[in-house]
Amino acid sequence: MQEIIHYDIVVIGSGPAGEKAAMQASKLKKRVALIEKLPRLGGASLHTGTVPSKSLRETVHHLALLRQQTHGIDIKFKENLTTKELMHRKEMVIQDQESSLRRNFEKNHITVIEGTIRFLSSTRLEIHPSNEDDKYEITSDYTIIATGSSPRRPKWAPFDNECVFDSDTILEIKHLPKKVTIIGAGVIGCEYASIFSKMGIRVNLIARNRNILPFVDNQIVQNLMYQMRNQRVTLRLGENVEDIQKINSEEVHVILESRKILPCSTVMVAAGRFANSGGMNLEKVGIELGSNGLIKTNASFQTAQSNIYAVGDVVGFPGLASTSITQARFAVLHAFGQLKSEEMPQELPLGIWTIPAVSMVGKTEEELTDARIPYEIGIAHFKELSRAHIMAEEEGILKILFDPETRKILGIHIIGPHAAEMIHLGHSVMYFGGTINYFMNTVFNSPTLDEAYRVAAFNGMNRLDHESL
Repeated sequence: MQEIIHYDIVVIGSGPAGEKAAMQASKLKKRVALIEKLPRLGGASLHTGTVPSKSLRETVHHLALLRQQTHGIDIKFKENLTTKELMHRKEMVIQDQESSLRRNFEKNHITVIEGTIRFLSSTRLEIHPSNEDDKYEITSDYTIIATGSSPRRPKWAPFDNECVFDSDTILEIKHLPKKVTIIGAGVIGCEYASIFSKMGIRVNLIARNRNILPFVDNQIVQNLMYQMRNQRVTLRLGENVEDIQKINSEEVHVILESRKILPCSTVMVAAGRFANSGGMNLEKVGIELGSNGLIKTNASFQTAQSNIYAVGDVVGFPGLASTSITQARFAVLHAFGQLKSEEMPQELPLGIWTIPAVSMVGKTEEELTDARIPYEIGIAHFKELSRAHIMAEEEGILKILFDPETRKILGIHIIGPHAAEMIHLGHSVMYFGGTINYFMNTVFNSPTLDEAYRVAAFNGMNRLDHESL
């Protein structure tokens, strides 16, 4: 019988949350085991989600700018690019990132186990190796569940990975489609709608609600929808799908409850995600699951068993790599009593990689209005910035919401190039309790997009001056 090895902490899953949990524990000089069911490391974020879709987005975005001859240089392109050519950069990035991940685990003496687990108790785990070796047991003081999520595959969708795809399998598409219908206008649906439309492909984007991205500031959403329509995206708002019919190998009909029929060559279903919480025998240790298999935790990410934590997609919104990493670090420090005075940030930045990108932190106008909190607005349009003109990307808005009395920042909302990078400056000022005065008084390199903060701050102060007249 194999000897039972004891670890200080076991991490289940090697995505961004699992990686950060394992690395943080190793920095605390703990004995760490990381369990991954697949032969590849990095989880969905590296192989089917964040990294590949953003790599493809970057390729498509640069290609579109070159084709538009935005810098006055006439470059000839092949008429028909292949998916292999478009995915080239994606494959390079994935390989480099996974190699780096393996090196870091080895350097930090993290034991990587390929296989699946079942909880026998809160401290005892049964390992089922992927190589079909006999199962064995290990023990641990603490366990971090970071198993991520997978696309929901509704029964009414005839997935065949030829004409009908989910958000994972769409990256395996063999031929560029002529026309795409995307079912679901959440983050993933909107991102892929932008990518396909930038390739010159006609897109139908179906939203069950009368709006897309309901958690985003409405002015930003309206601007995004305007730009999507300019990119040949047809928004089907307030619609539900009744059926998907495959006519032949090149044509699919999406039938809506409103009796509309949308012919296309490819369908992508982006109908949300469910947590990868099954198969671990969680009921054995009394861990409660919510809707879509989400694991219920407290503010410290502890489950019903205080020594078992859950972080990342498996606990739900916002389900982003960035927030998952922060949750994982927080959970490990909490487990080993190393938090000291640190607290989980109250306001987390969100990035949506549409074209143009959207990013936000803090409250929206709608949230402040519903909460009856007074606020004022400062707005900068990217067309006012010389840097945006140099980049040939003048469409964009930076919007600051602030308290008219204290001038403290309540929310920042950006749509435009590099929005997800620009948000961090505003987030930092918010975190340290700063006011819009910072943006008026600081020195910005010029020409940069960050100058939009100064323009927006002065715009907000001008509004206050006008209201005092």
